[in-house]
Amino acid sequence: MKLEKAAKCSALRARGVPRLRPIYVASILALAGAGAHAQESPPAASGAGTGAAKELPAVQVRSSAEDPQGPGVGYVAKRSMTGTKTDASLLTSPQSVSVITRQQMDDQGAQTVDQALRYTPGVYSQDGTDIRFDQLYGRGFTLDSYLDGLHLYQSPRFATPRIDPYFMERMEVLHGPASVLYGQGSPGGLVNYVSKLPMEQPYHEVMMQVGNHNNYQLGFDLSGPVDANGTVLYRVTGVARTAETQVSEIKDQRLAIAPSVTIRPDRDTTFTLQGSFQRDPNGGLFNPVPAGATLFSNPNGQLGPDKYFGDPNRDGMHRTQYWFGYQFDHAINDKISVSQNLRYLHIDQHYYQTSVTSALGANQRIVSMWGNVDNEHYTQFQVDTHAQAKVTTGQIQHTLLFGLDYQRSMLGDTEGNSVLGTVDLYNPNFASLPTQQANTRLDYSLSTVGVYAQDEARWRNWVLTVGVREDWTGGNQQTTLLTTGAGTTYHSNDHAFTWRAGLAYEFENGIAPYLSYSRSFQPVLGATYSGAPFSPTRGRQVEAGVRYQPKWFDGFFSLAAFTLTQDNVSVTDPNHPTNAVQTGQIRSRGLEFEAHANLTADVKVIASYTYLNQEVTNSTMINLGKRPTITPRNTASLWADYTFHRGPLRNFGVGSGVRYISSSAGDAANTFTVPGRVLVDVGAHYDIQNWRLSLNLNNVFDREYISYCTTAAVCYWGATRTVLGTARYQW
Repeated sequence: MKLEKAAKCSALRARGVPRLRPIYVASILALAGAGAHAQESPPAASGAGTGAAKELPAVQVRSSAEDPQGPGVGYVAKRSMTGTKTDASLLTSPQSVSVITRQQMDDQGAQTVDQALRYTPGVYSQDGTDIRFDQLYGRGFTLDSYLDGLHLYQSPRFATPRIDPYFMERMEVLHGPASVLYGQGSPGGLVNYVSKLPMEQPYHEVMMQVGNHNNYQLGFDLSGPVDANGTVLYRVTGVARTAETQVSEIKDQRLAIAPSVTIRPDRDTTFTLQGSFQRDPNGGLFNPVPAGATLFSNPNGQLGPDKYFGDPNRDGMHRTQYWFGYQFDHAINDKISVSQNLRYLHIDQHYYQTSVTSALGANQRIVSMWGNVDNEHYTQFQVDTHAQAKVTTGQIQHTLLFGLDYQRSMLGDTEGNSVLGTVDLYNPNFASLPTQQANTRLDYSLSTVGVYAQDEARWRNWVLTVGVREDWTGGNQQTTLLTTGAGTTYHSNDHAFTWRAGLAYEFENGIAPYLSYSRSFQPVLGATYSGAPFSPTRGRQVEAGVRYQPKWFDGFFSLAAFTLTQDNVSVTDPNHPTNAVQTGQIRSRGLEFEAHANLTADVKVIASYTYLNQEVTNSTMINLGKRPTITPRNTASLWADYTFHRGPLRNFGVGSGVRYISSSAGDAANTFTVPGRVLVDVGAHYDIQNWRLSLNLNNVFDREYISYCTTAAVCYWGATRTVLGTARYQW
């Protein structure tokens, strides 16, 4: 009966309807048969983990029908929706896609997006105490954030959406330009957060976490059918957290809930209503410190990673975020289906911050302090509608995709910022600084309409993916001085054509070489000295590589080489230094390796390596021919987990990882570098009946390091040792 049900679900997916979250349970059962932990399966399935080897063939049948939006199997995912907006194999995807499974997040104790992506190739983050928003970089450029395929726009100020990892089924990083499917965006790519959605089988979890820095978190995840026929399914996930960071003045507090309901009036239709409310009473602060007080010798000593260099009595960020929307899928027949995703999101954010804004003075003690105040109200609305058709022309099988999307973001912000004065960092008196007052009104809006088409054509072992898109954007930005009413207004109306082509060949032994070309664009508001509106930045990438999906164990390996270039970068106008021109260019060339494997029922492994050679290839400034700041040239990581399934240590597991990050440029002129470092993480877990108990230590040896600098005045400490204990109860 179980295999018959899985076959029916596979048939439904073949008709174009994305697989329902009940397959999450199928994946859990597959994991259990391969030695999964109790926290990954309800009690009825947990016993499968001790079964004999004769159960393994059934496991293979279930895992081959992977849900492309499910949690993955162990550390391995082989299918994804992010790279093509269709249920596609990662083996023949036109661009690199990295998947962070639910079990990887749980085993590594990830409480933030930054932590969850630490072992992902090509991705770099601050990895420190700045938790105001997720600061992610891919292939040397910023990474855009998406939730269920819809953009989480970054505000031009600070009101940027954040999604808690506990609400996610998986994370997927699409490396390189992605405008052909998603419209405006960074050439570095995007990270897509896939929500936990209702399941057919009852599932209940309560989670408790305690860590150092007074970290306390509670969570729950409840799902199942509402009626006996399973026509209506529900899921509600919640989390509450109060914590400090390594800097006691920087607080991390959150109260969030995410309910969803799936309605299935017939076997061809699913309609999922989603929503979330999140309140962050203390949403973090940033804490820059000069290189002269950290990286360089100073007669007054160095300032450590546990100190706050701002006014703790006035500084704070308070965020209220809510969103609601739906995912709709309908199969018209065996060949054609239609889907629509819609979301409305709103953020109210109040933010006050004082921070270091200059290098140390002559006495190596005094710095200038910057004041910033923002009262932001930020709104996003998006709807993406697409149709999918499976057709055959001769011996060629096509998966056709046609889509139309609309995106709009609006910001109203009462703000103010200026240099407030100076302080002695070694004996600060922040009370002497005046309070920054709001003095400017910023009104911002940006709208985009896009149409796109894609064809995934398979002939024998060849897979050719070709996509095209046209976008029309319109934006306005108006700043008004509150004291005089004077201000400036910028308008932009642009259109952009982007495309992508990729060719892959799938050998019978599981090896698949591929080659692709992709483009991106990103609108820029503003104007040159002459008043001409800025053009969008443009990105283009050539990527070639090979992937391997072995037949004899559960694994996925990828090796990619790429050349990525961004044009129309804003640089100083040499004739009018207070203005900008778009003659800049940045080029990234690199190599990425990634491995995910469930080697045996006991052993799971993740490994990655990235080499990135990034250079400013055109500029009017001192950074010409230099490396941009932030991103290191080499990164490497390895994580392994061993779980005992027999003997006296049965159901006990240990995990350990090592991360290497090389040096990075400290400023635009490359006058100094930020040293590299090696960090070690460990974890342990034990399953007993319905409980899973785990302990995670990150940066075990408490290495103190600067994560990156952008100038000699602005450097950021990385994360020191963190300890997190977790108890999960499932029934």
